[in-house]
Amino acid sequence: MVWDVINSRGQVFVDEIKIHELIQEILPDTSWEIFQDILLNLYEVGLVRKRQTHDERYMYQARSKETATKLQLLENHEFEIYELIENSERKGISKTDIQKQIKLVQSLVESSLKNMQEQKLIKEVKPKTKKLYMLFDIKPHDESLSRLLYTNGEPDTFVVESLKSICYNFIYRRSFPRGMDEDAIFYPNYSGYVTLSKVVQCVQETKVTEIEIEEADIKQILDILIFEGKIIKKFISNVDPNSMKTDDNRSDSQFVYIAKKARNMNNAWTQAPCGRCPFFENECTENGEISPSTCIFFPQWLNKAINMMQNDEHGKEKDTLDW
Repeated sequence: MVWDVINSRGQVFVDEIKIHELIQEILPDTSWEIFQDILLNLYEVGLVRKRQTHDERYMYQARSKETATKLQLLENHEFEIYELIENSERKGISKTDIQKQIKLVQSLVESSLKNMQEQKLIKEVKPKTKKLYMLFDIKPHDESLSRLLYTNGEPDTFVVESLKSICYNFIYRRSFPRGMDEDAIFYPNYSGYVTLSKVVQCVQETKVTEIEIEEADIKQILDILIFEGKIIKKFISNVDPNSMKTDDNRSDSQFVYIAKKARNMNNAWTQAPCGRCPFFENECTENGEISPSTCIFFPQWLNKAINMMQNDEHGKEKDTLDW
């Protein structure tokens, strides 16, 4: 059950605290100690990988059961090499770097690499002049984005900022209702947020460059926007869990990107009548002649705000907000 929960989050690392919260929703009596024992067991049999955070917590990502079965046949030093290659992701890692980090003799490293290649756990690629090793089912790092970002060896800030602007504006237009209050948001089950593939399609249609743009390229641009705090990446929780368990190639299609809007608390407050009321600061008191409970303006404003948020841009009725 713990593996199913981690696996359902897609190909991302999930904080152990979040996993425990999700498990407790299913089995409330699962203690932290029992939960940690389960995670340790899952790691030892190869069903999950883990990564330590800066505050010494761990995050976990699920591996497929097929991969875990193969990993259980590896020797300890082979598993160490596998984890090095796994952590290199799309960049890959050379045999020399493996030897430096694992500190094994060359013959043992070579035999381990050969064994894992035969098991189709890893593969050898040669993007330039140096052989690299990466996981068998991972596509090598595409250099198209490097060609986009650099001109004659110098960073092309114009191209980078252009791509960031196109992606952000596209996401922003689909993150908030049009023609409504600036603080209005979509209802909880809204399904119109954009996926990675939609952003890629938008960028490709702009013809911003003659170089073919792939999902991996735009994903890096979106990662920059996330780091800058301009957008967030959200897991789609209403995806069929049965389909997620059997699809090892899921991930990007199960996430959406949503723009973040800068909040101006002064502006938000002045939209309410109290923020514009000349009597509010000195003369409005609970027992006074002018009081919040007897104000005739605030209820009118509140009803208007509720009506606006209960109806989307198409005029369809939405669930009543829990004020």
